[in-house]
Order: sequence, then structure tokens, then C-alpha cells
Amino acid sequence: MLSIFSLVFTDPNFLSAFTQTIIIIALGFFFMRKGIIDVSAKKTLTTLIWKLAVPCFAFNAFMQDFEYNSFKSSLTEFLLAIVFYIVLIVAGKLLFIKKGKDFSTVSGFMMTIGQTTLFSMPILQSVYEHSAQEVMLYISTIRIVFRIFVYIVAYTVISCEKITFKSLGPQLKKVFLTPVMIGMLLGILVFLLQNKIPVLRVDKTLPVLYVTVKALAAMVGPLCMLLIGMSVGEAKLSECLKDGYAWLLAVLRNFLAPVIVLFLCFILHKTGIYHFTEYSLMAIVIGFSAPISVTLSIACMEYQKEEILASRSCVISTLMTLISFPLSFVMVHFVLQFM
Repeated sequence: MLSIFSLVFTDPNFLSAFTQTIIIIALGFFFMRKGIIDVSAKKTLTTLIWKLAVPCFAFNAFMQDFEYNSFKSSLTEFLLAIVFYIVLIVAGKLLFIKKGKDFSTVSGFMMTIGQTTLFSMPILQSVYEHSAQEVMLYISTIRIVFRIFVYIVAYTVISCEKITFKSLGPQLKKVFLTPVMIGMLLGILVFLLQNKIPVLRVDKTLPVLYVTVKALAAMVGPLCMLLIGMSVGEAKLSECLKDGYAWLLAVLRNFLAPVIVLFLCFILHKTGIYHFTEYSLMAIVIGFSAPISVTLSIACMEYQKEEILASRSCVISTLMTLISFPLSFVMVHFVLQFM
């Protein structure tokens, strides 16, 4: 185990990504606390990230040669992610069933749904700098499941609204008709059709223009980390740190959830049901290691369901990621030795 720690913590790509994360989050926190950046600036930054940088990032993730095996594996990870989401939601709900319906429901979602886009994707891209395309294919697929669960399942359950033909349309629109999903779906389309319509690979046919897309995609990591630091800087840390249940939910999300997912992946691999590579295993475990989703916290506030617990847990979980992410990388490398 010590050799695995040594391997991970001496890896220059991992160290660079981890150090960059800490420094930029700290800068965002400092700027917000000192009033160098105000709330309006944060809103502007959020808009730039979600409507410009992340869509380019999502599209760029699929600019790679089509291989049937990679495509098949990404579809399998999509289905596995759905199963893991369901397992964790049920487990989280059962753990707090005695605390009441609202508390147990919110807790189940908070244990399950993390900030895949803001944390997992940029970290994985930095760590696997020289082989980012393959790992990005897997984490991008998992992100589709994330959006389905946070915008359809979580919002529907937390709001107590029944899904009807009338309500399903707006919910699907919220999931798929966003700049991020449009960029991702266009990327998937190019990925699938490139052999029949080679001109669609604009990164190859129009490299002079496509360099702009790559430049915007490269902004995602630093900007996301800065935004996360600013969000933590807005919070009342003293109140967050005194909330025992917020700590518990953060621990369940940051430590227990990735352990459960890694264990299930190990069983699937050993039984021959699905064979993981380092990229596919790392993508799904790190995808489930991300801190509690801000979007989920917003849903709790919007429908007044344990909103204080949700916001506090989100802050603690974000801070805790600085410890849990490196441990998740170590756990994956350790398990890979036995697969």
C-alpha cells in the first residue's frame, strides 16, 4: 500500500493537478473573502463557464478516432453509472430512514450526486494529460447520467411533483437543451459518424479554427476551481463546521460512495461481467468521488427541503475533496494490482 501512495504522490501529472487545484481554489476563496471579486463577478464567471468553456470542453472530449470497443465500453459505463446511482440513493435513504422522509430522501441524493463537471472532469484531464481523450470519453458518458439524475430524478422527487406528459417536456428540455449538453451531443454525433462523414472531424479538417475550441476547453479546469473557491468563500464556515450531520453526509459522499463503487467494479471485473481498464475504472470512481452537487443544493433550497443541511454539506464536502480525491486515486491504483 505504501508503494501505491509513493507511486501516486510522486507522479508529476497528479502532483501538478492536485497542487493547481489547491492553489486556485485558495485564490478564489481569498478573492471572495477580501471582496476583490463580488457576487456579480461570480455570476459572470459562472455564465462564462457553463455557456462557453464547458460546452467546448464537452465537445472536444469526443474528438477522437472511433473505435468500436471504446464505444461499447462507454455504453457499458453509462448503464453501470445508472445502476450505481440507484444503489447509492437507496443506501443513503435507508441509512437515515428514521430521520423522516424529507431528511432521508435528501440524504440519499446527497450521498450519490456529485459535481462531476466542476471537479472530476478537469482533474482527470490534468492527471491524464497525455492520454486525456480516452478517459474523457468515459467521464463524459457518466456526465449524461449525472444530468438525468440531478435534473429529472432529484428535482422530481424533491419537489414531490408527479411526472406527466406536460411536465416531462420541460424537464427533458432542462437536461438536453443546454449549451453543455448540446456540445456533448454534437460531439457524440461527430464521434459516431466520422467514418462515414470524415469532414465532421473539424479538429482535423479545420484545425486553424478548431484551435479556438481547444483553447476555451483548456480554460475549464482553472475557471472551475476558481469558482469553487469563490463559492466556499461565500459560505459561513463556522456554522457549517458545527453541523454534525453535514459532516456525516460529506464523509458518506466523499469516502463511502467511491469505496462502494470501486468494490462493485472489482466484483464485476473478477466475475468477468465487465473488464475495466485503468481509464474506465478511474473515470467511474473519480466520477463518484466528486463533492456534493451544488445543483442538488439549489434544488433543496428551491423546494425548501433540508436546504440548510444541503448547503452546509456541500461546503464541507467541497473542502473534504482535497483529501478524498488523492485517496480515491490511491485506492484505484491499489485495486488495479489485483485485476
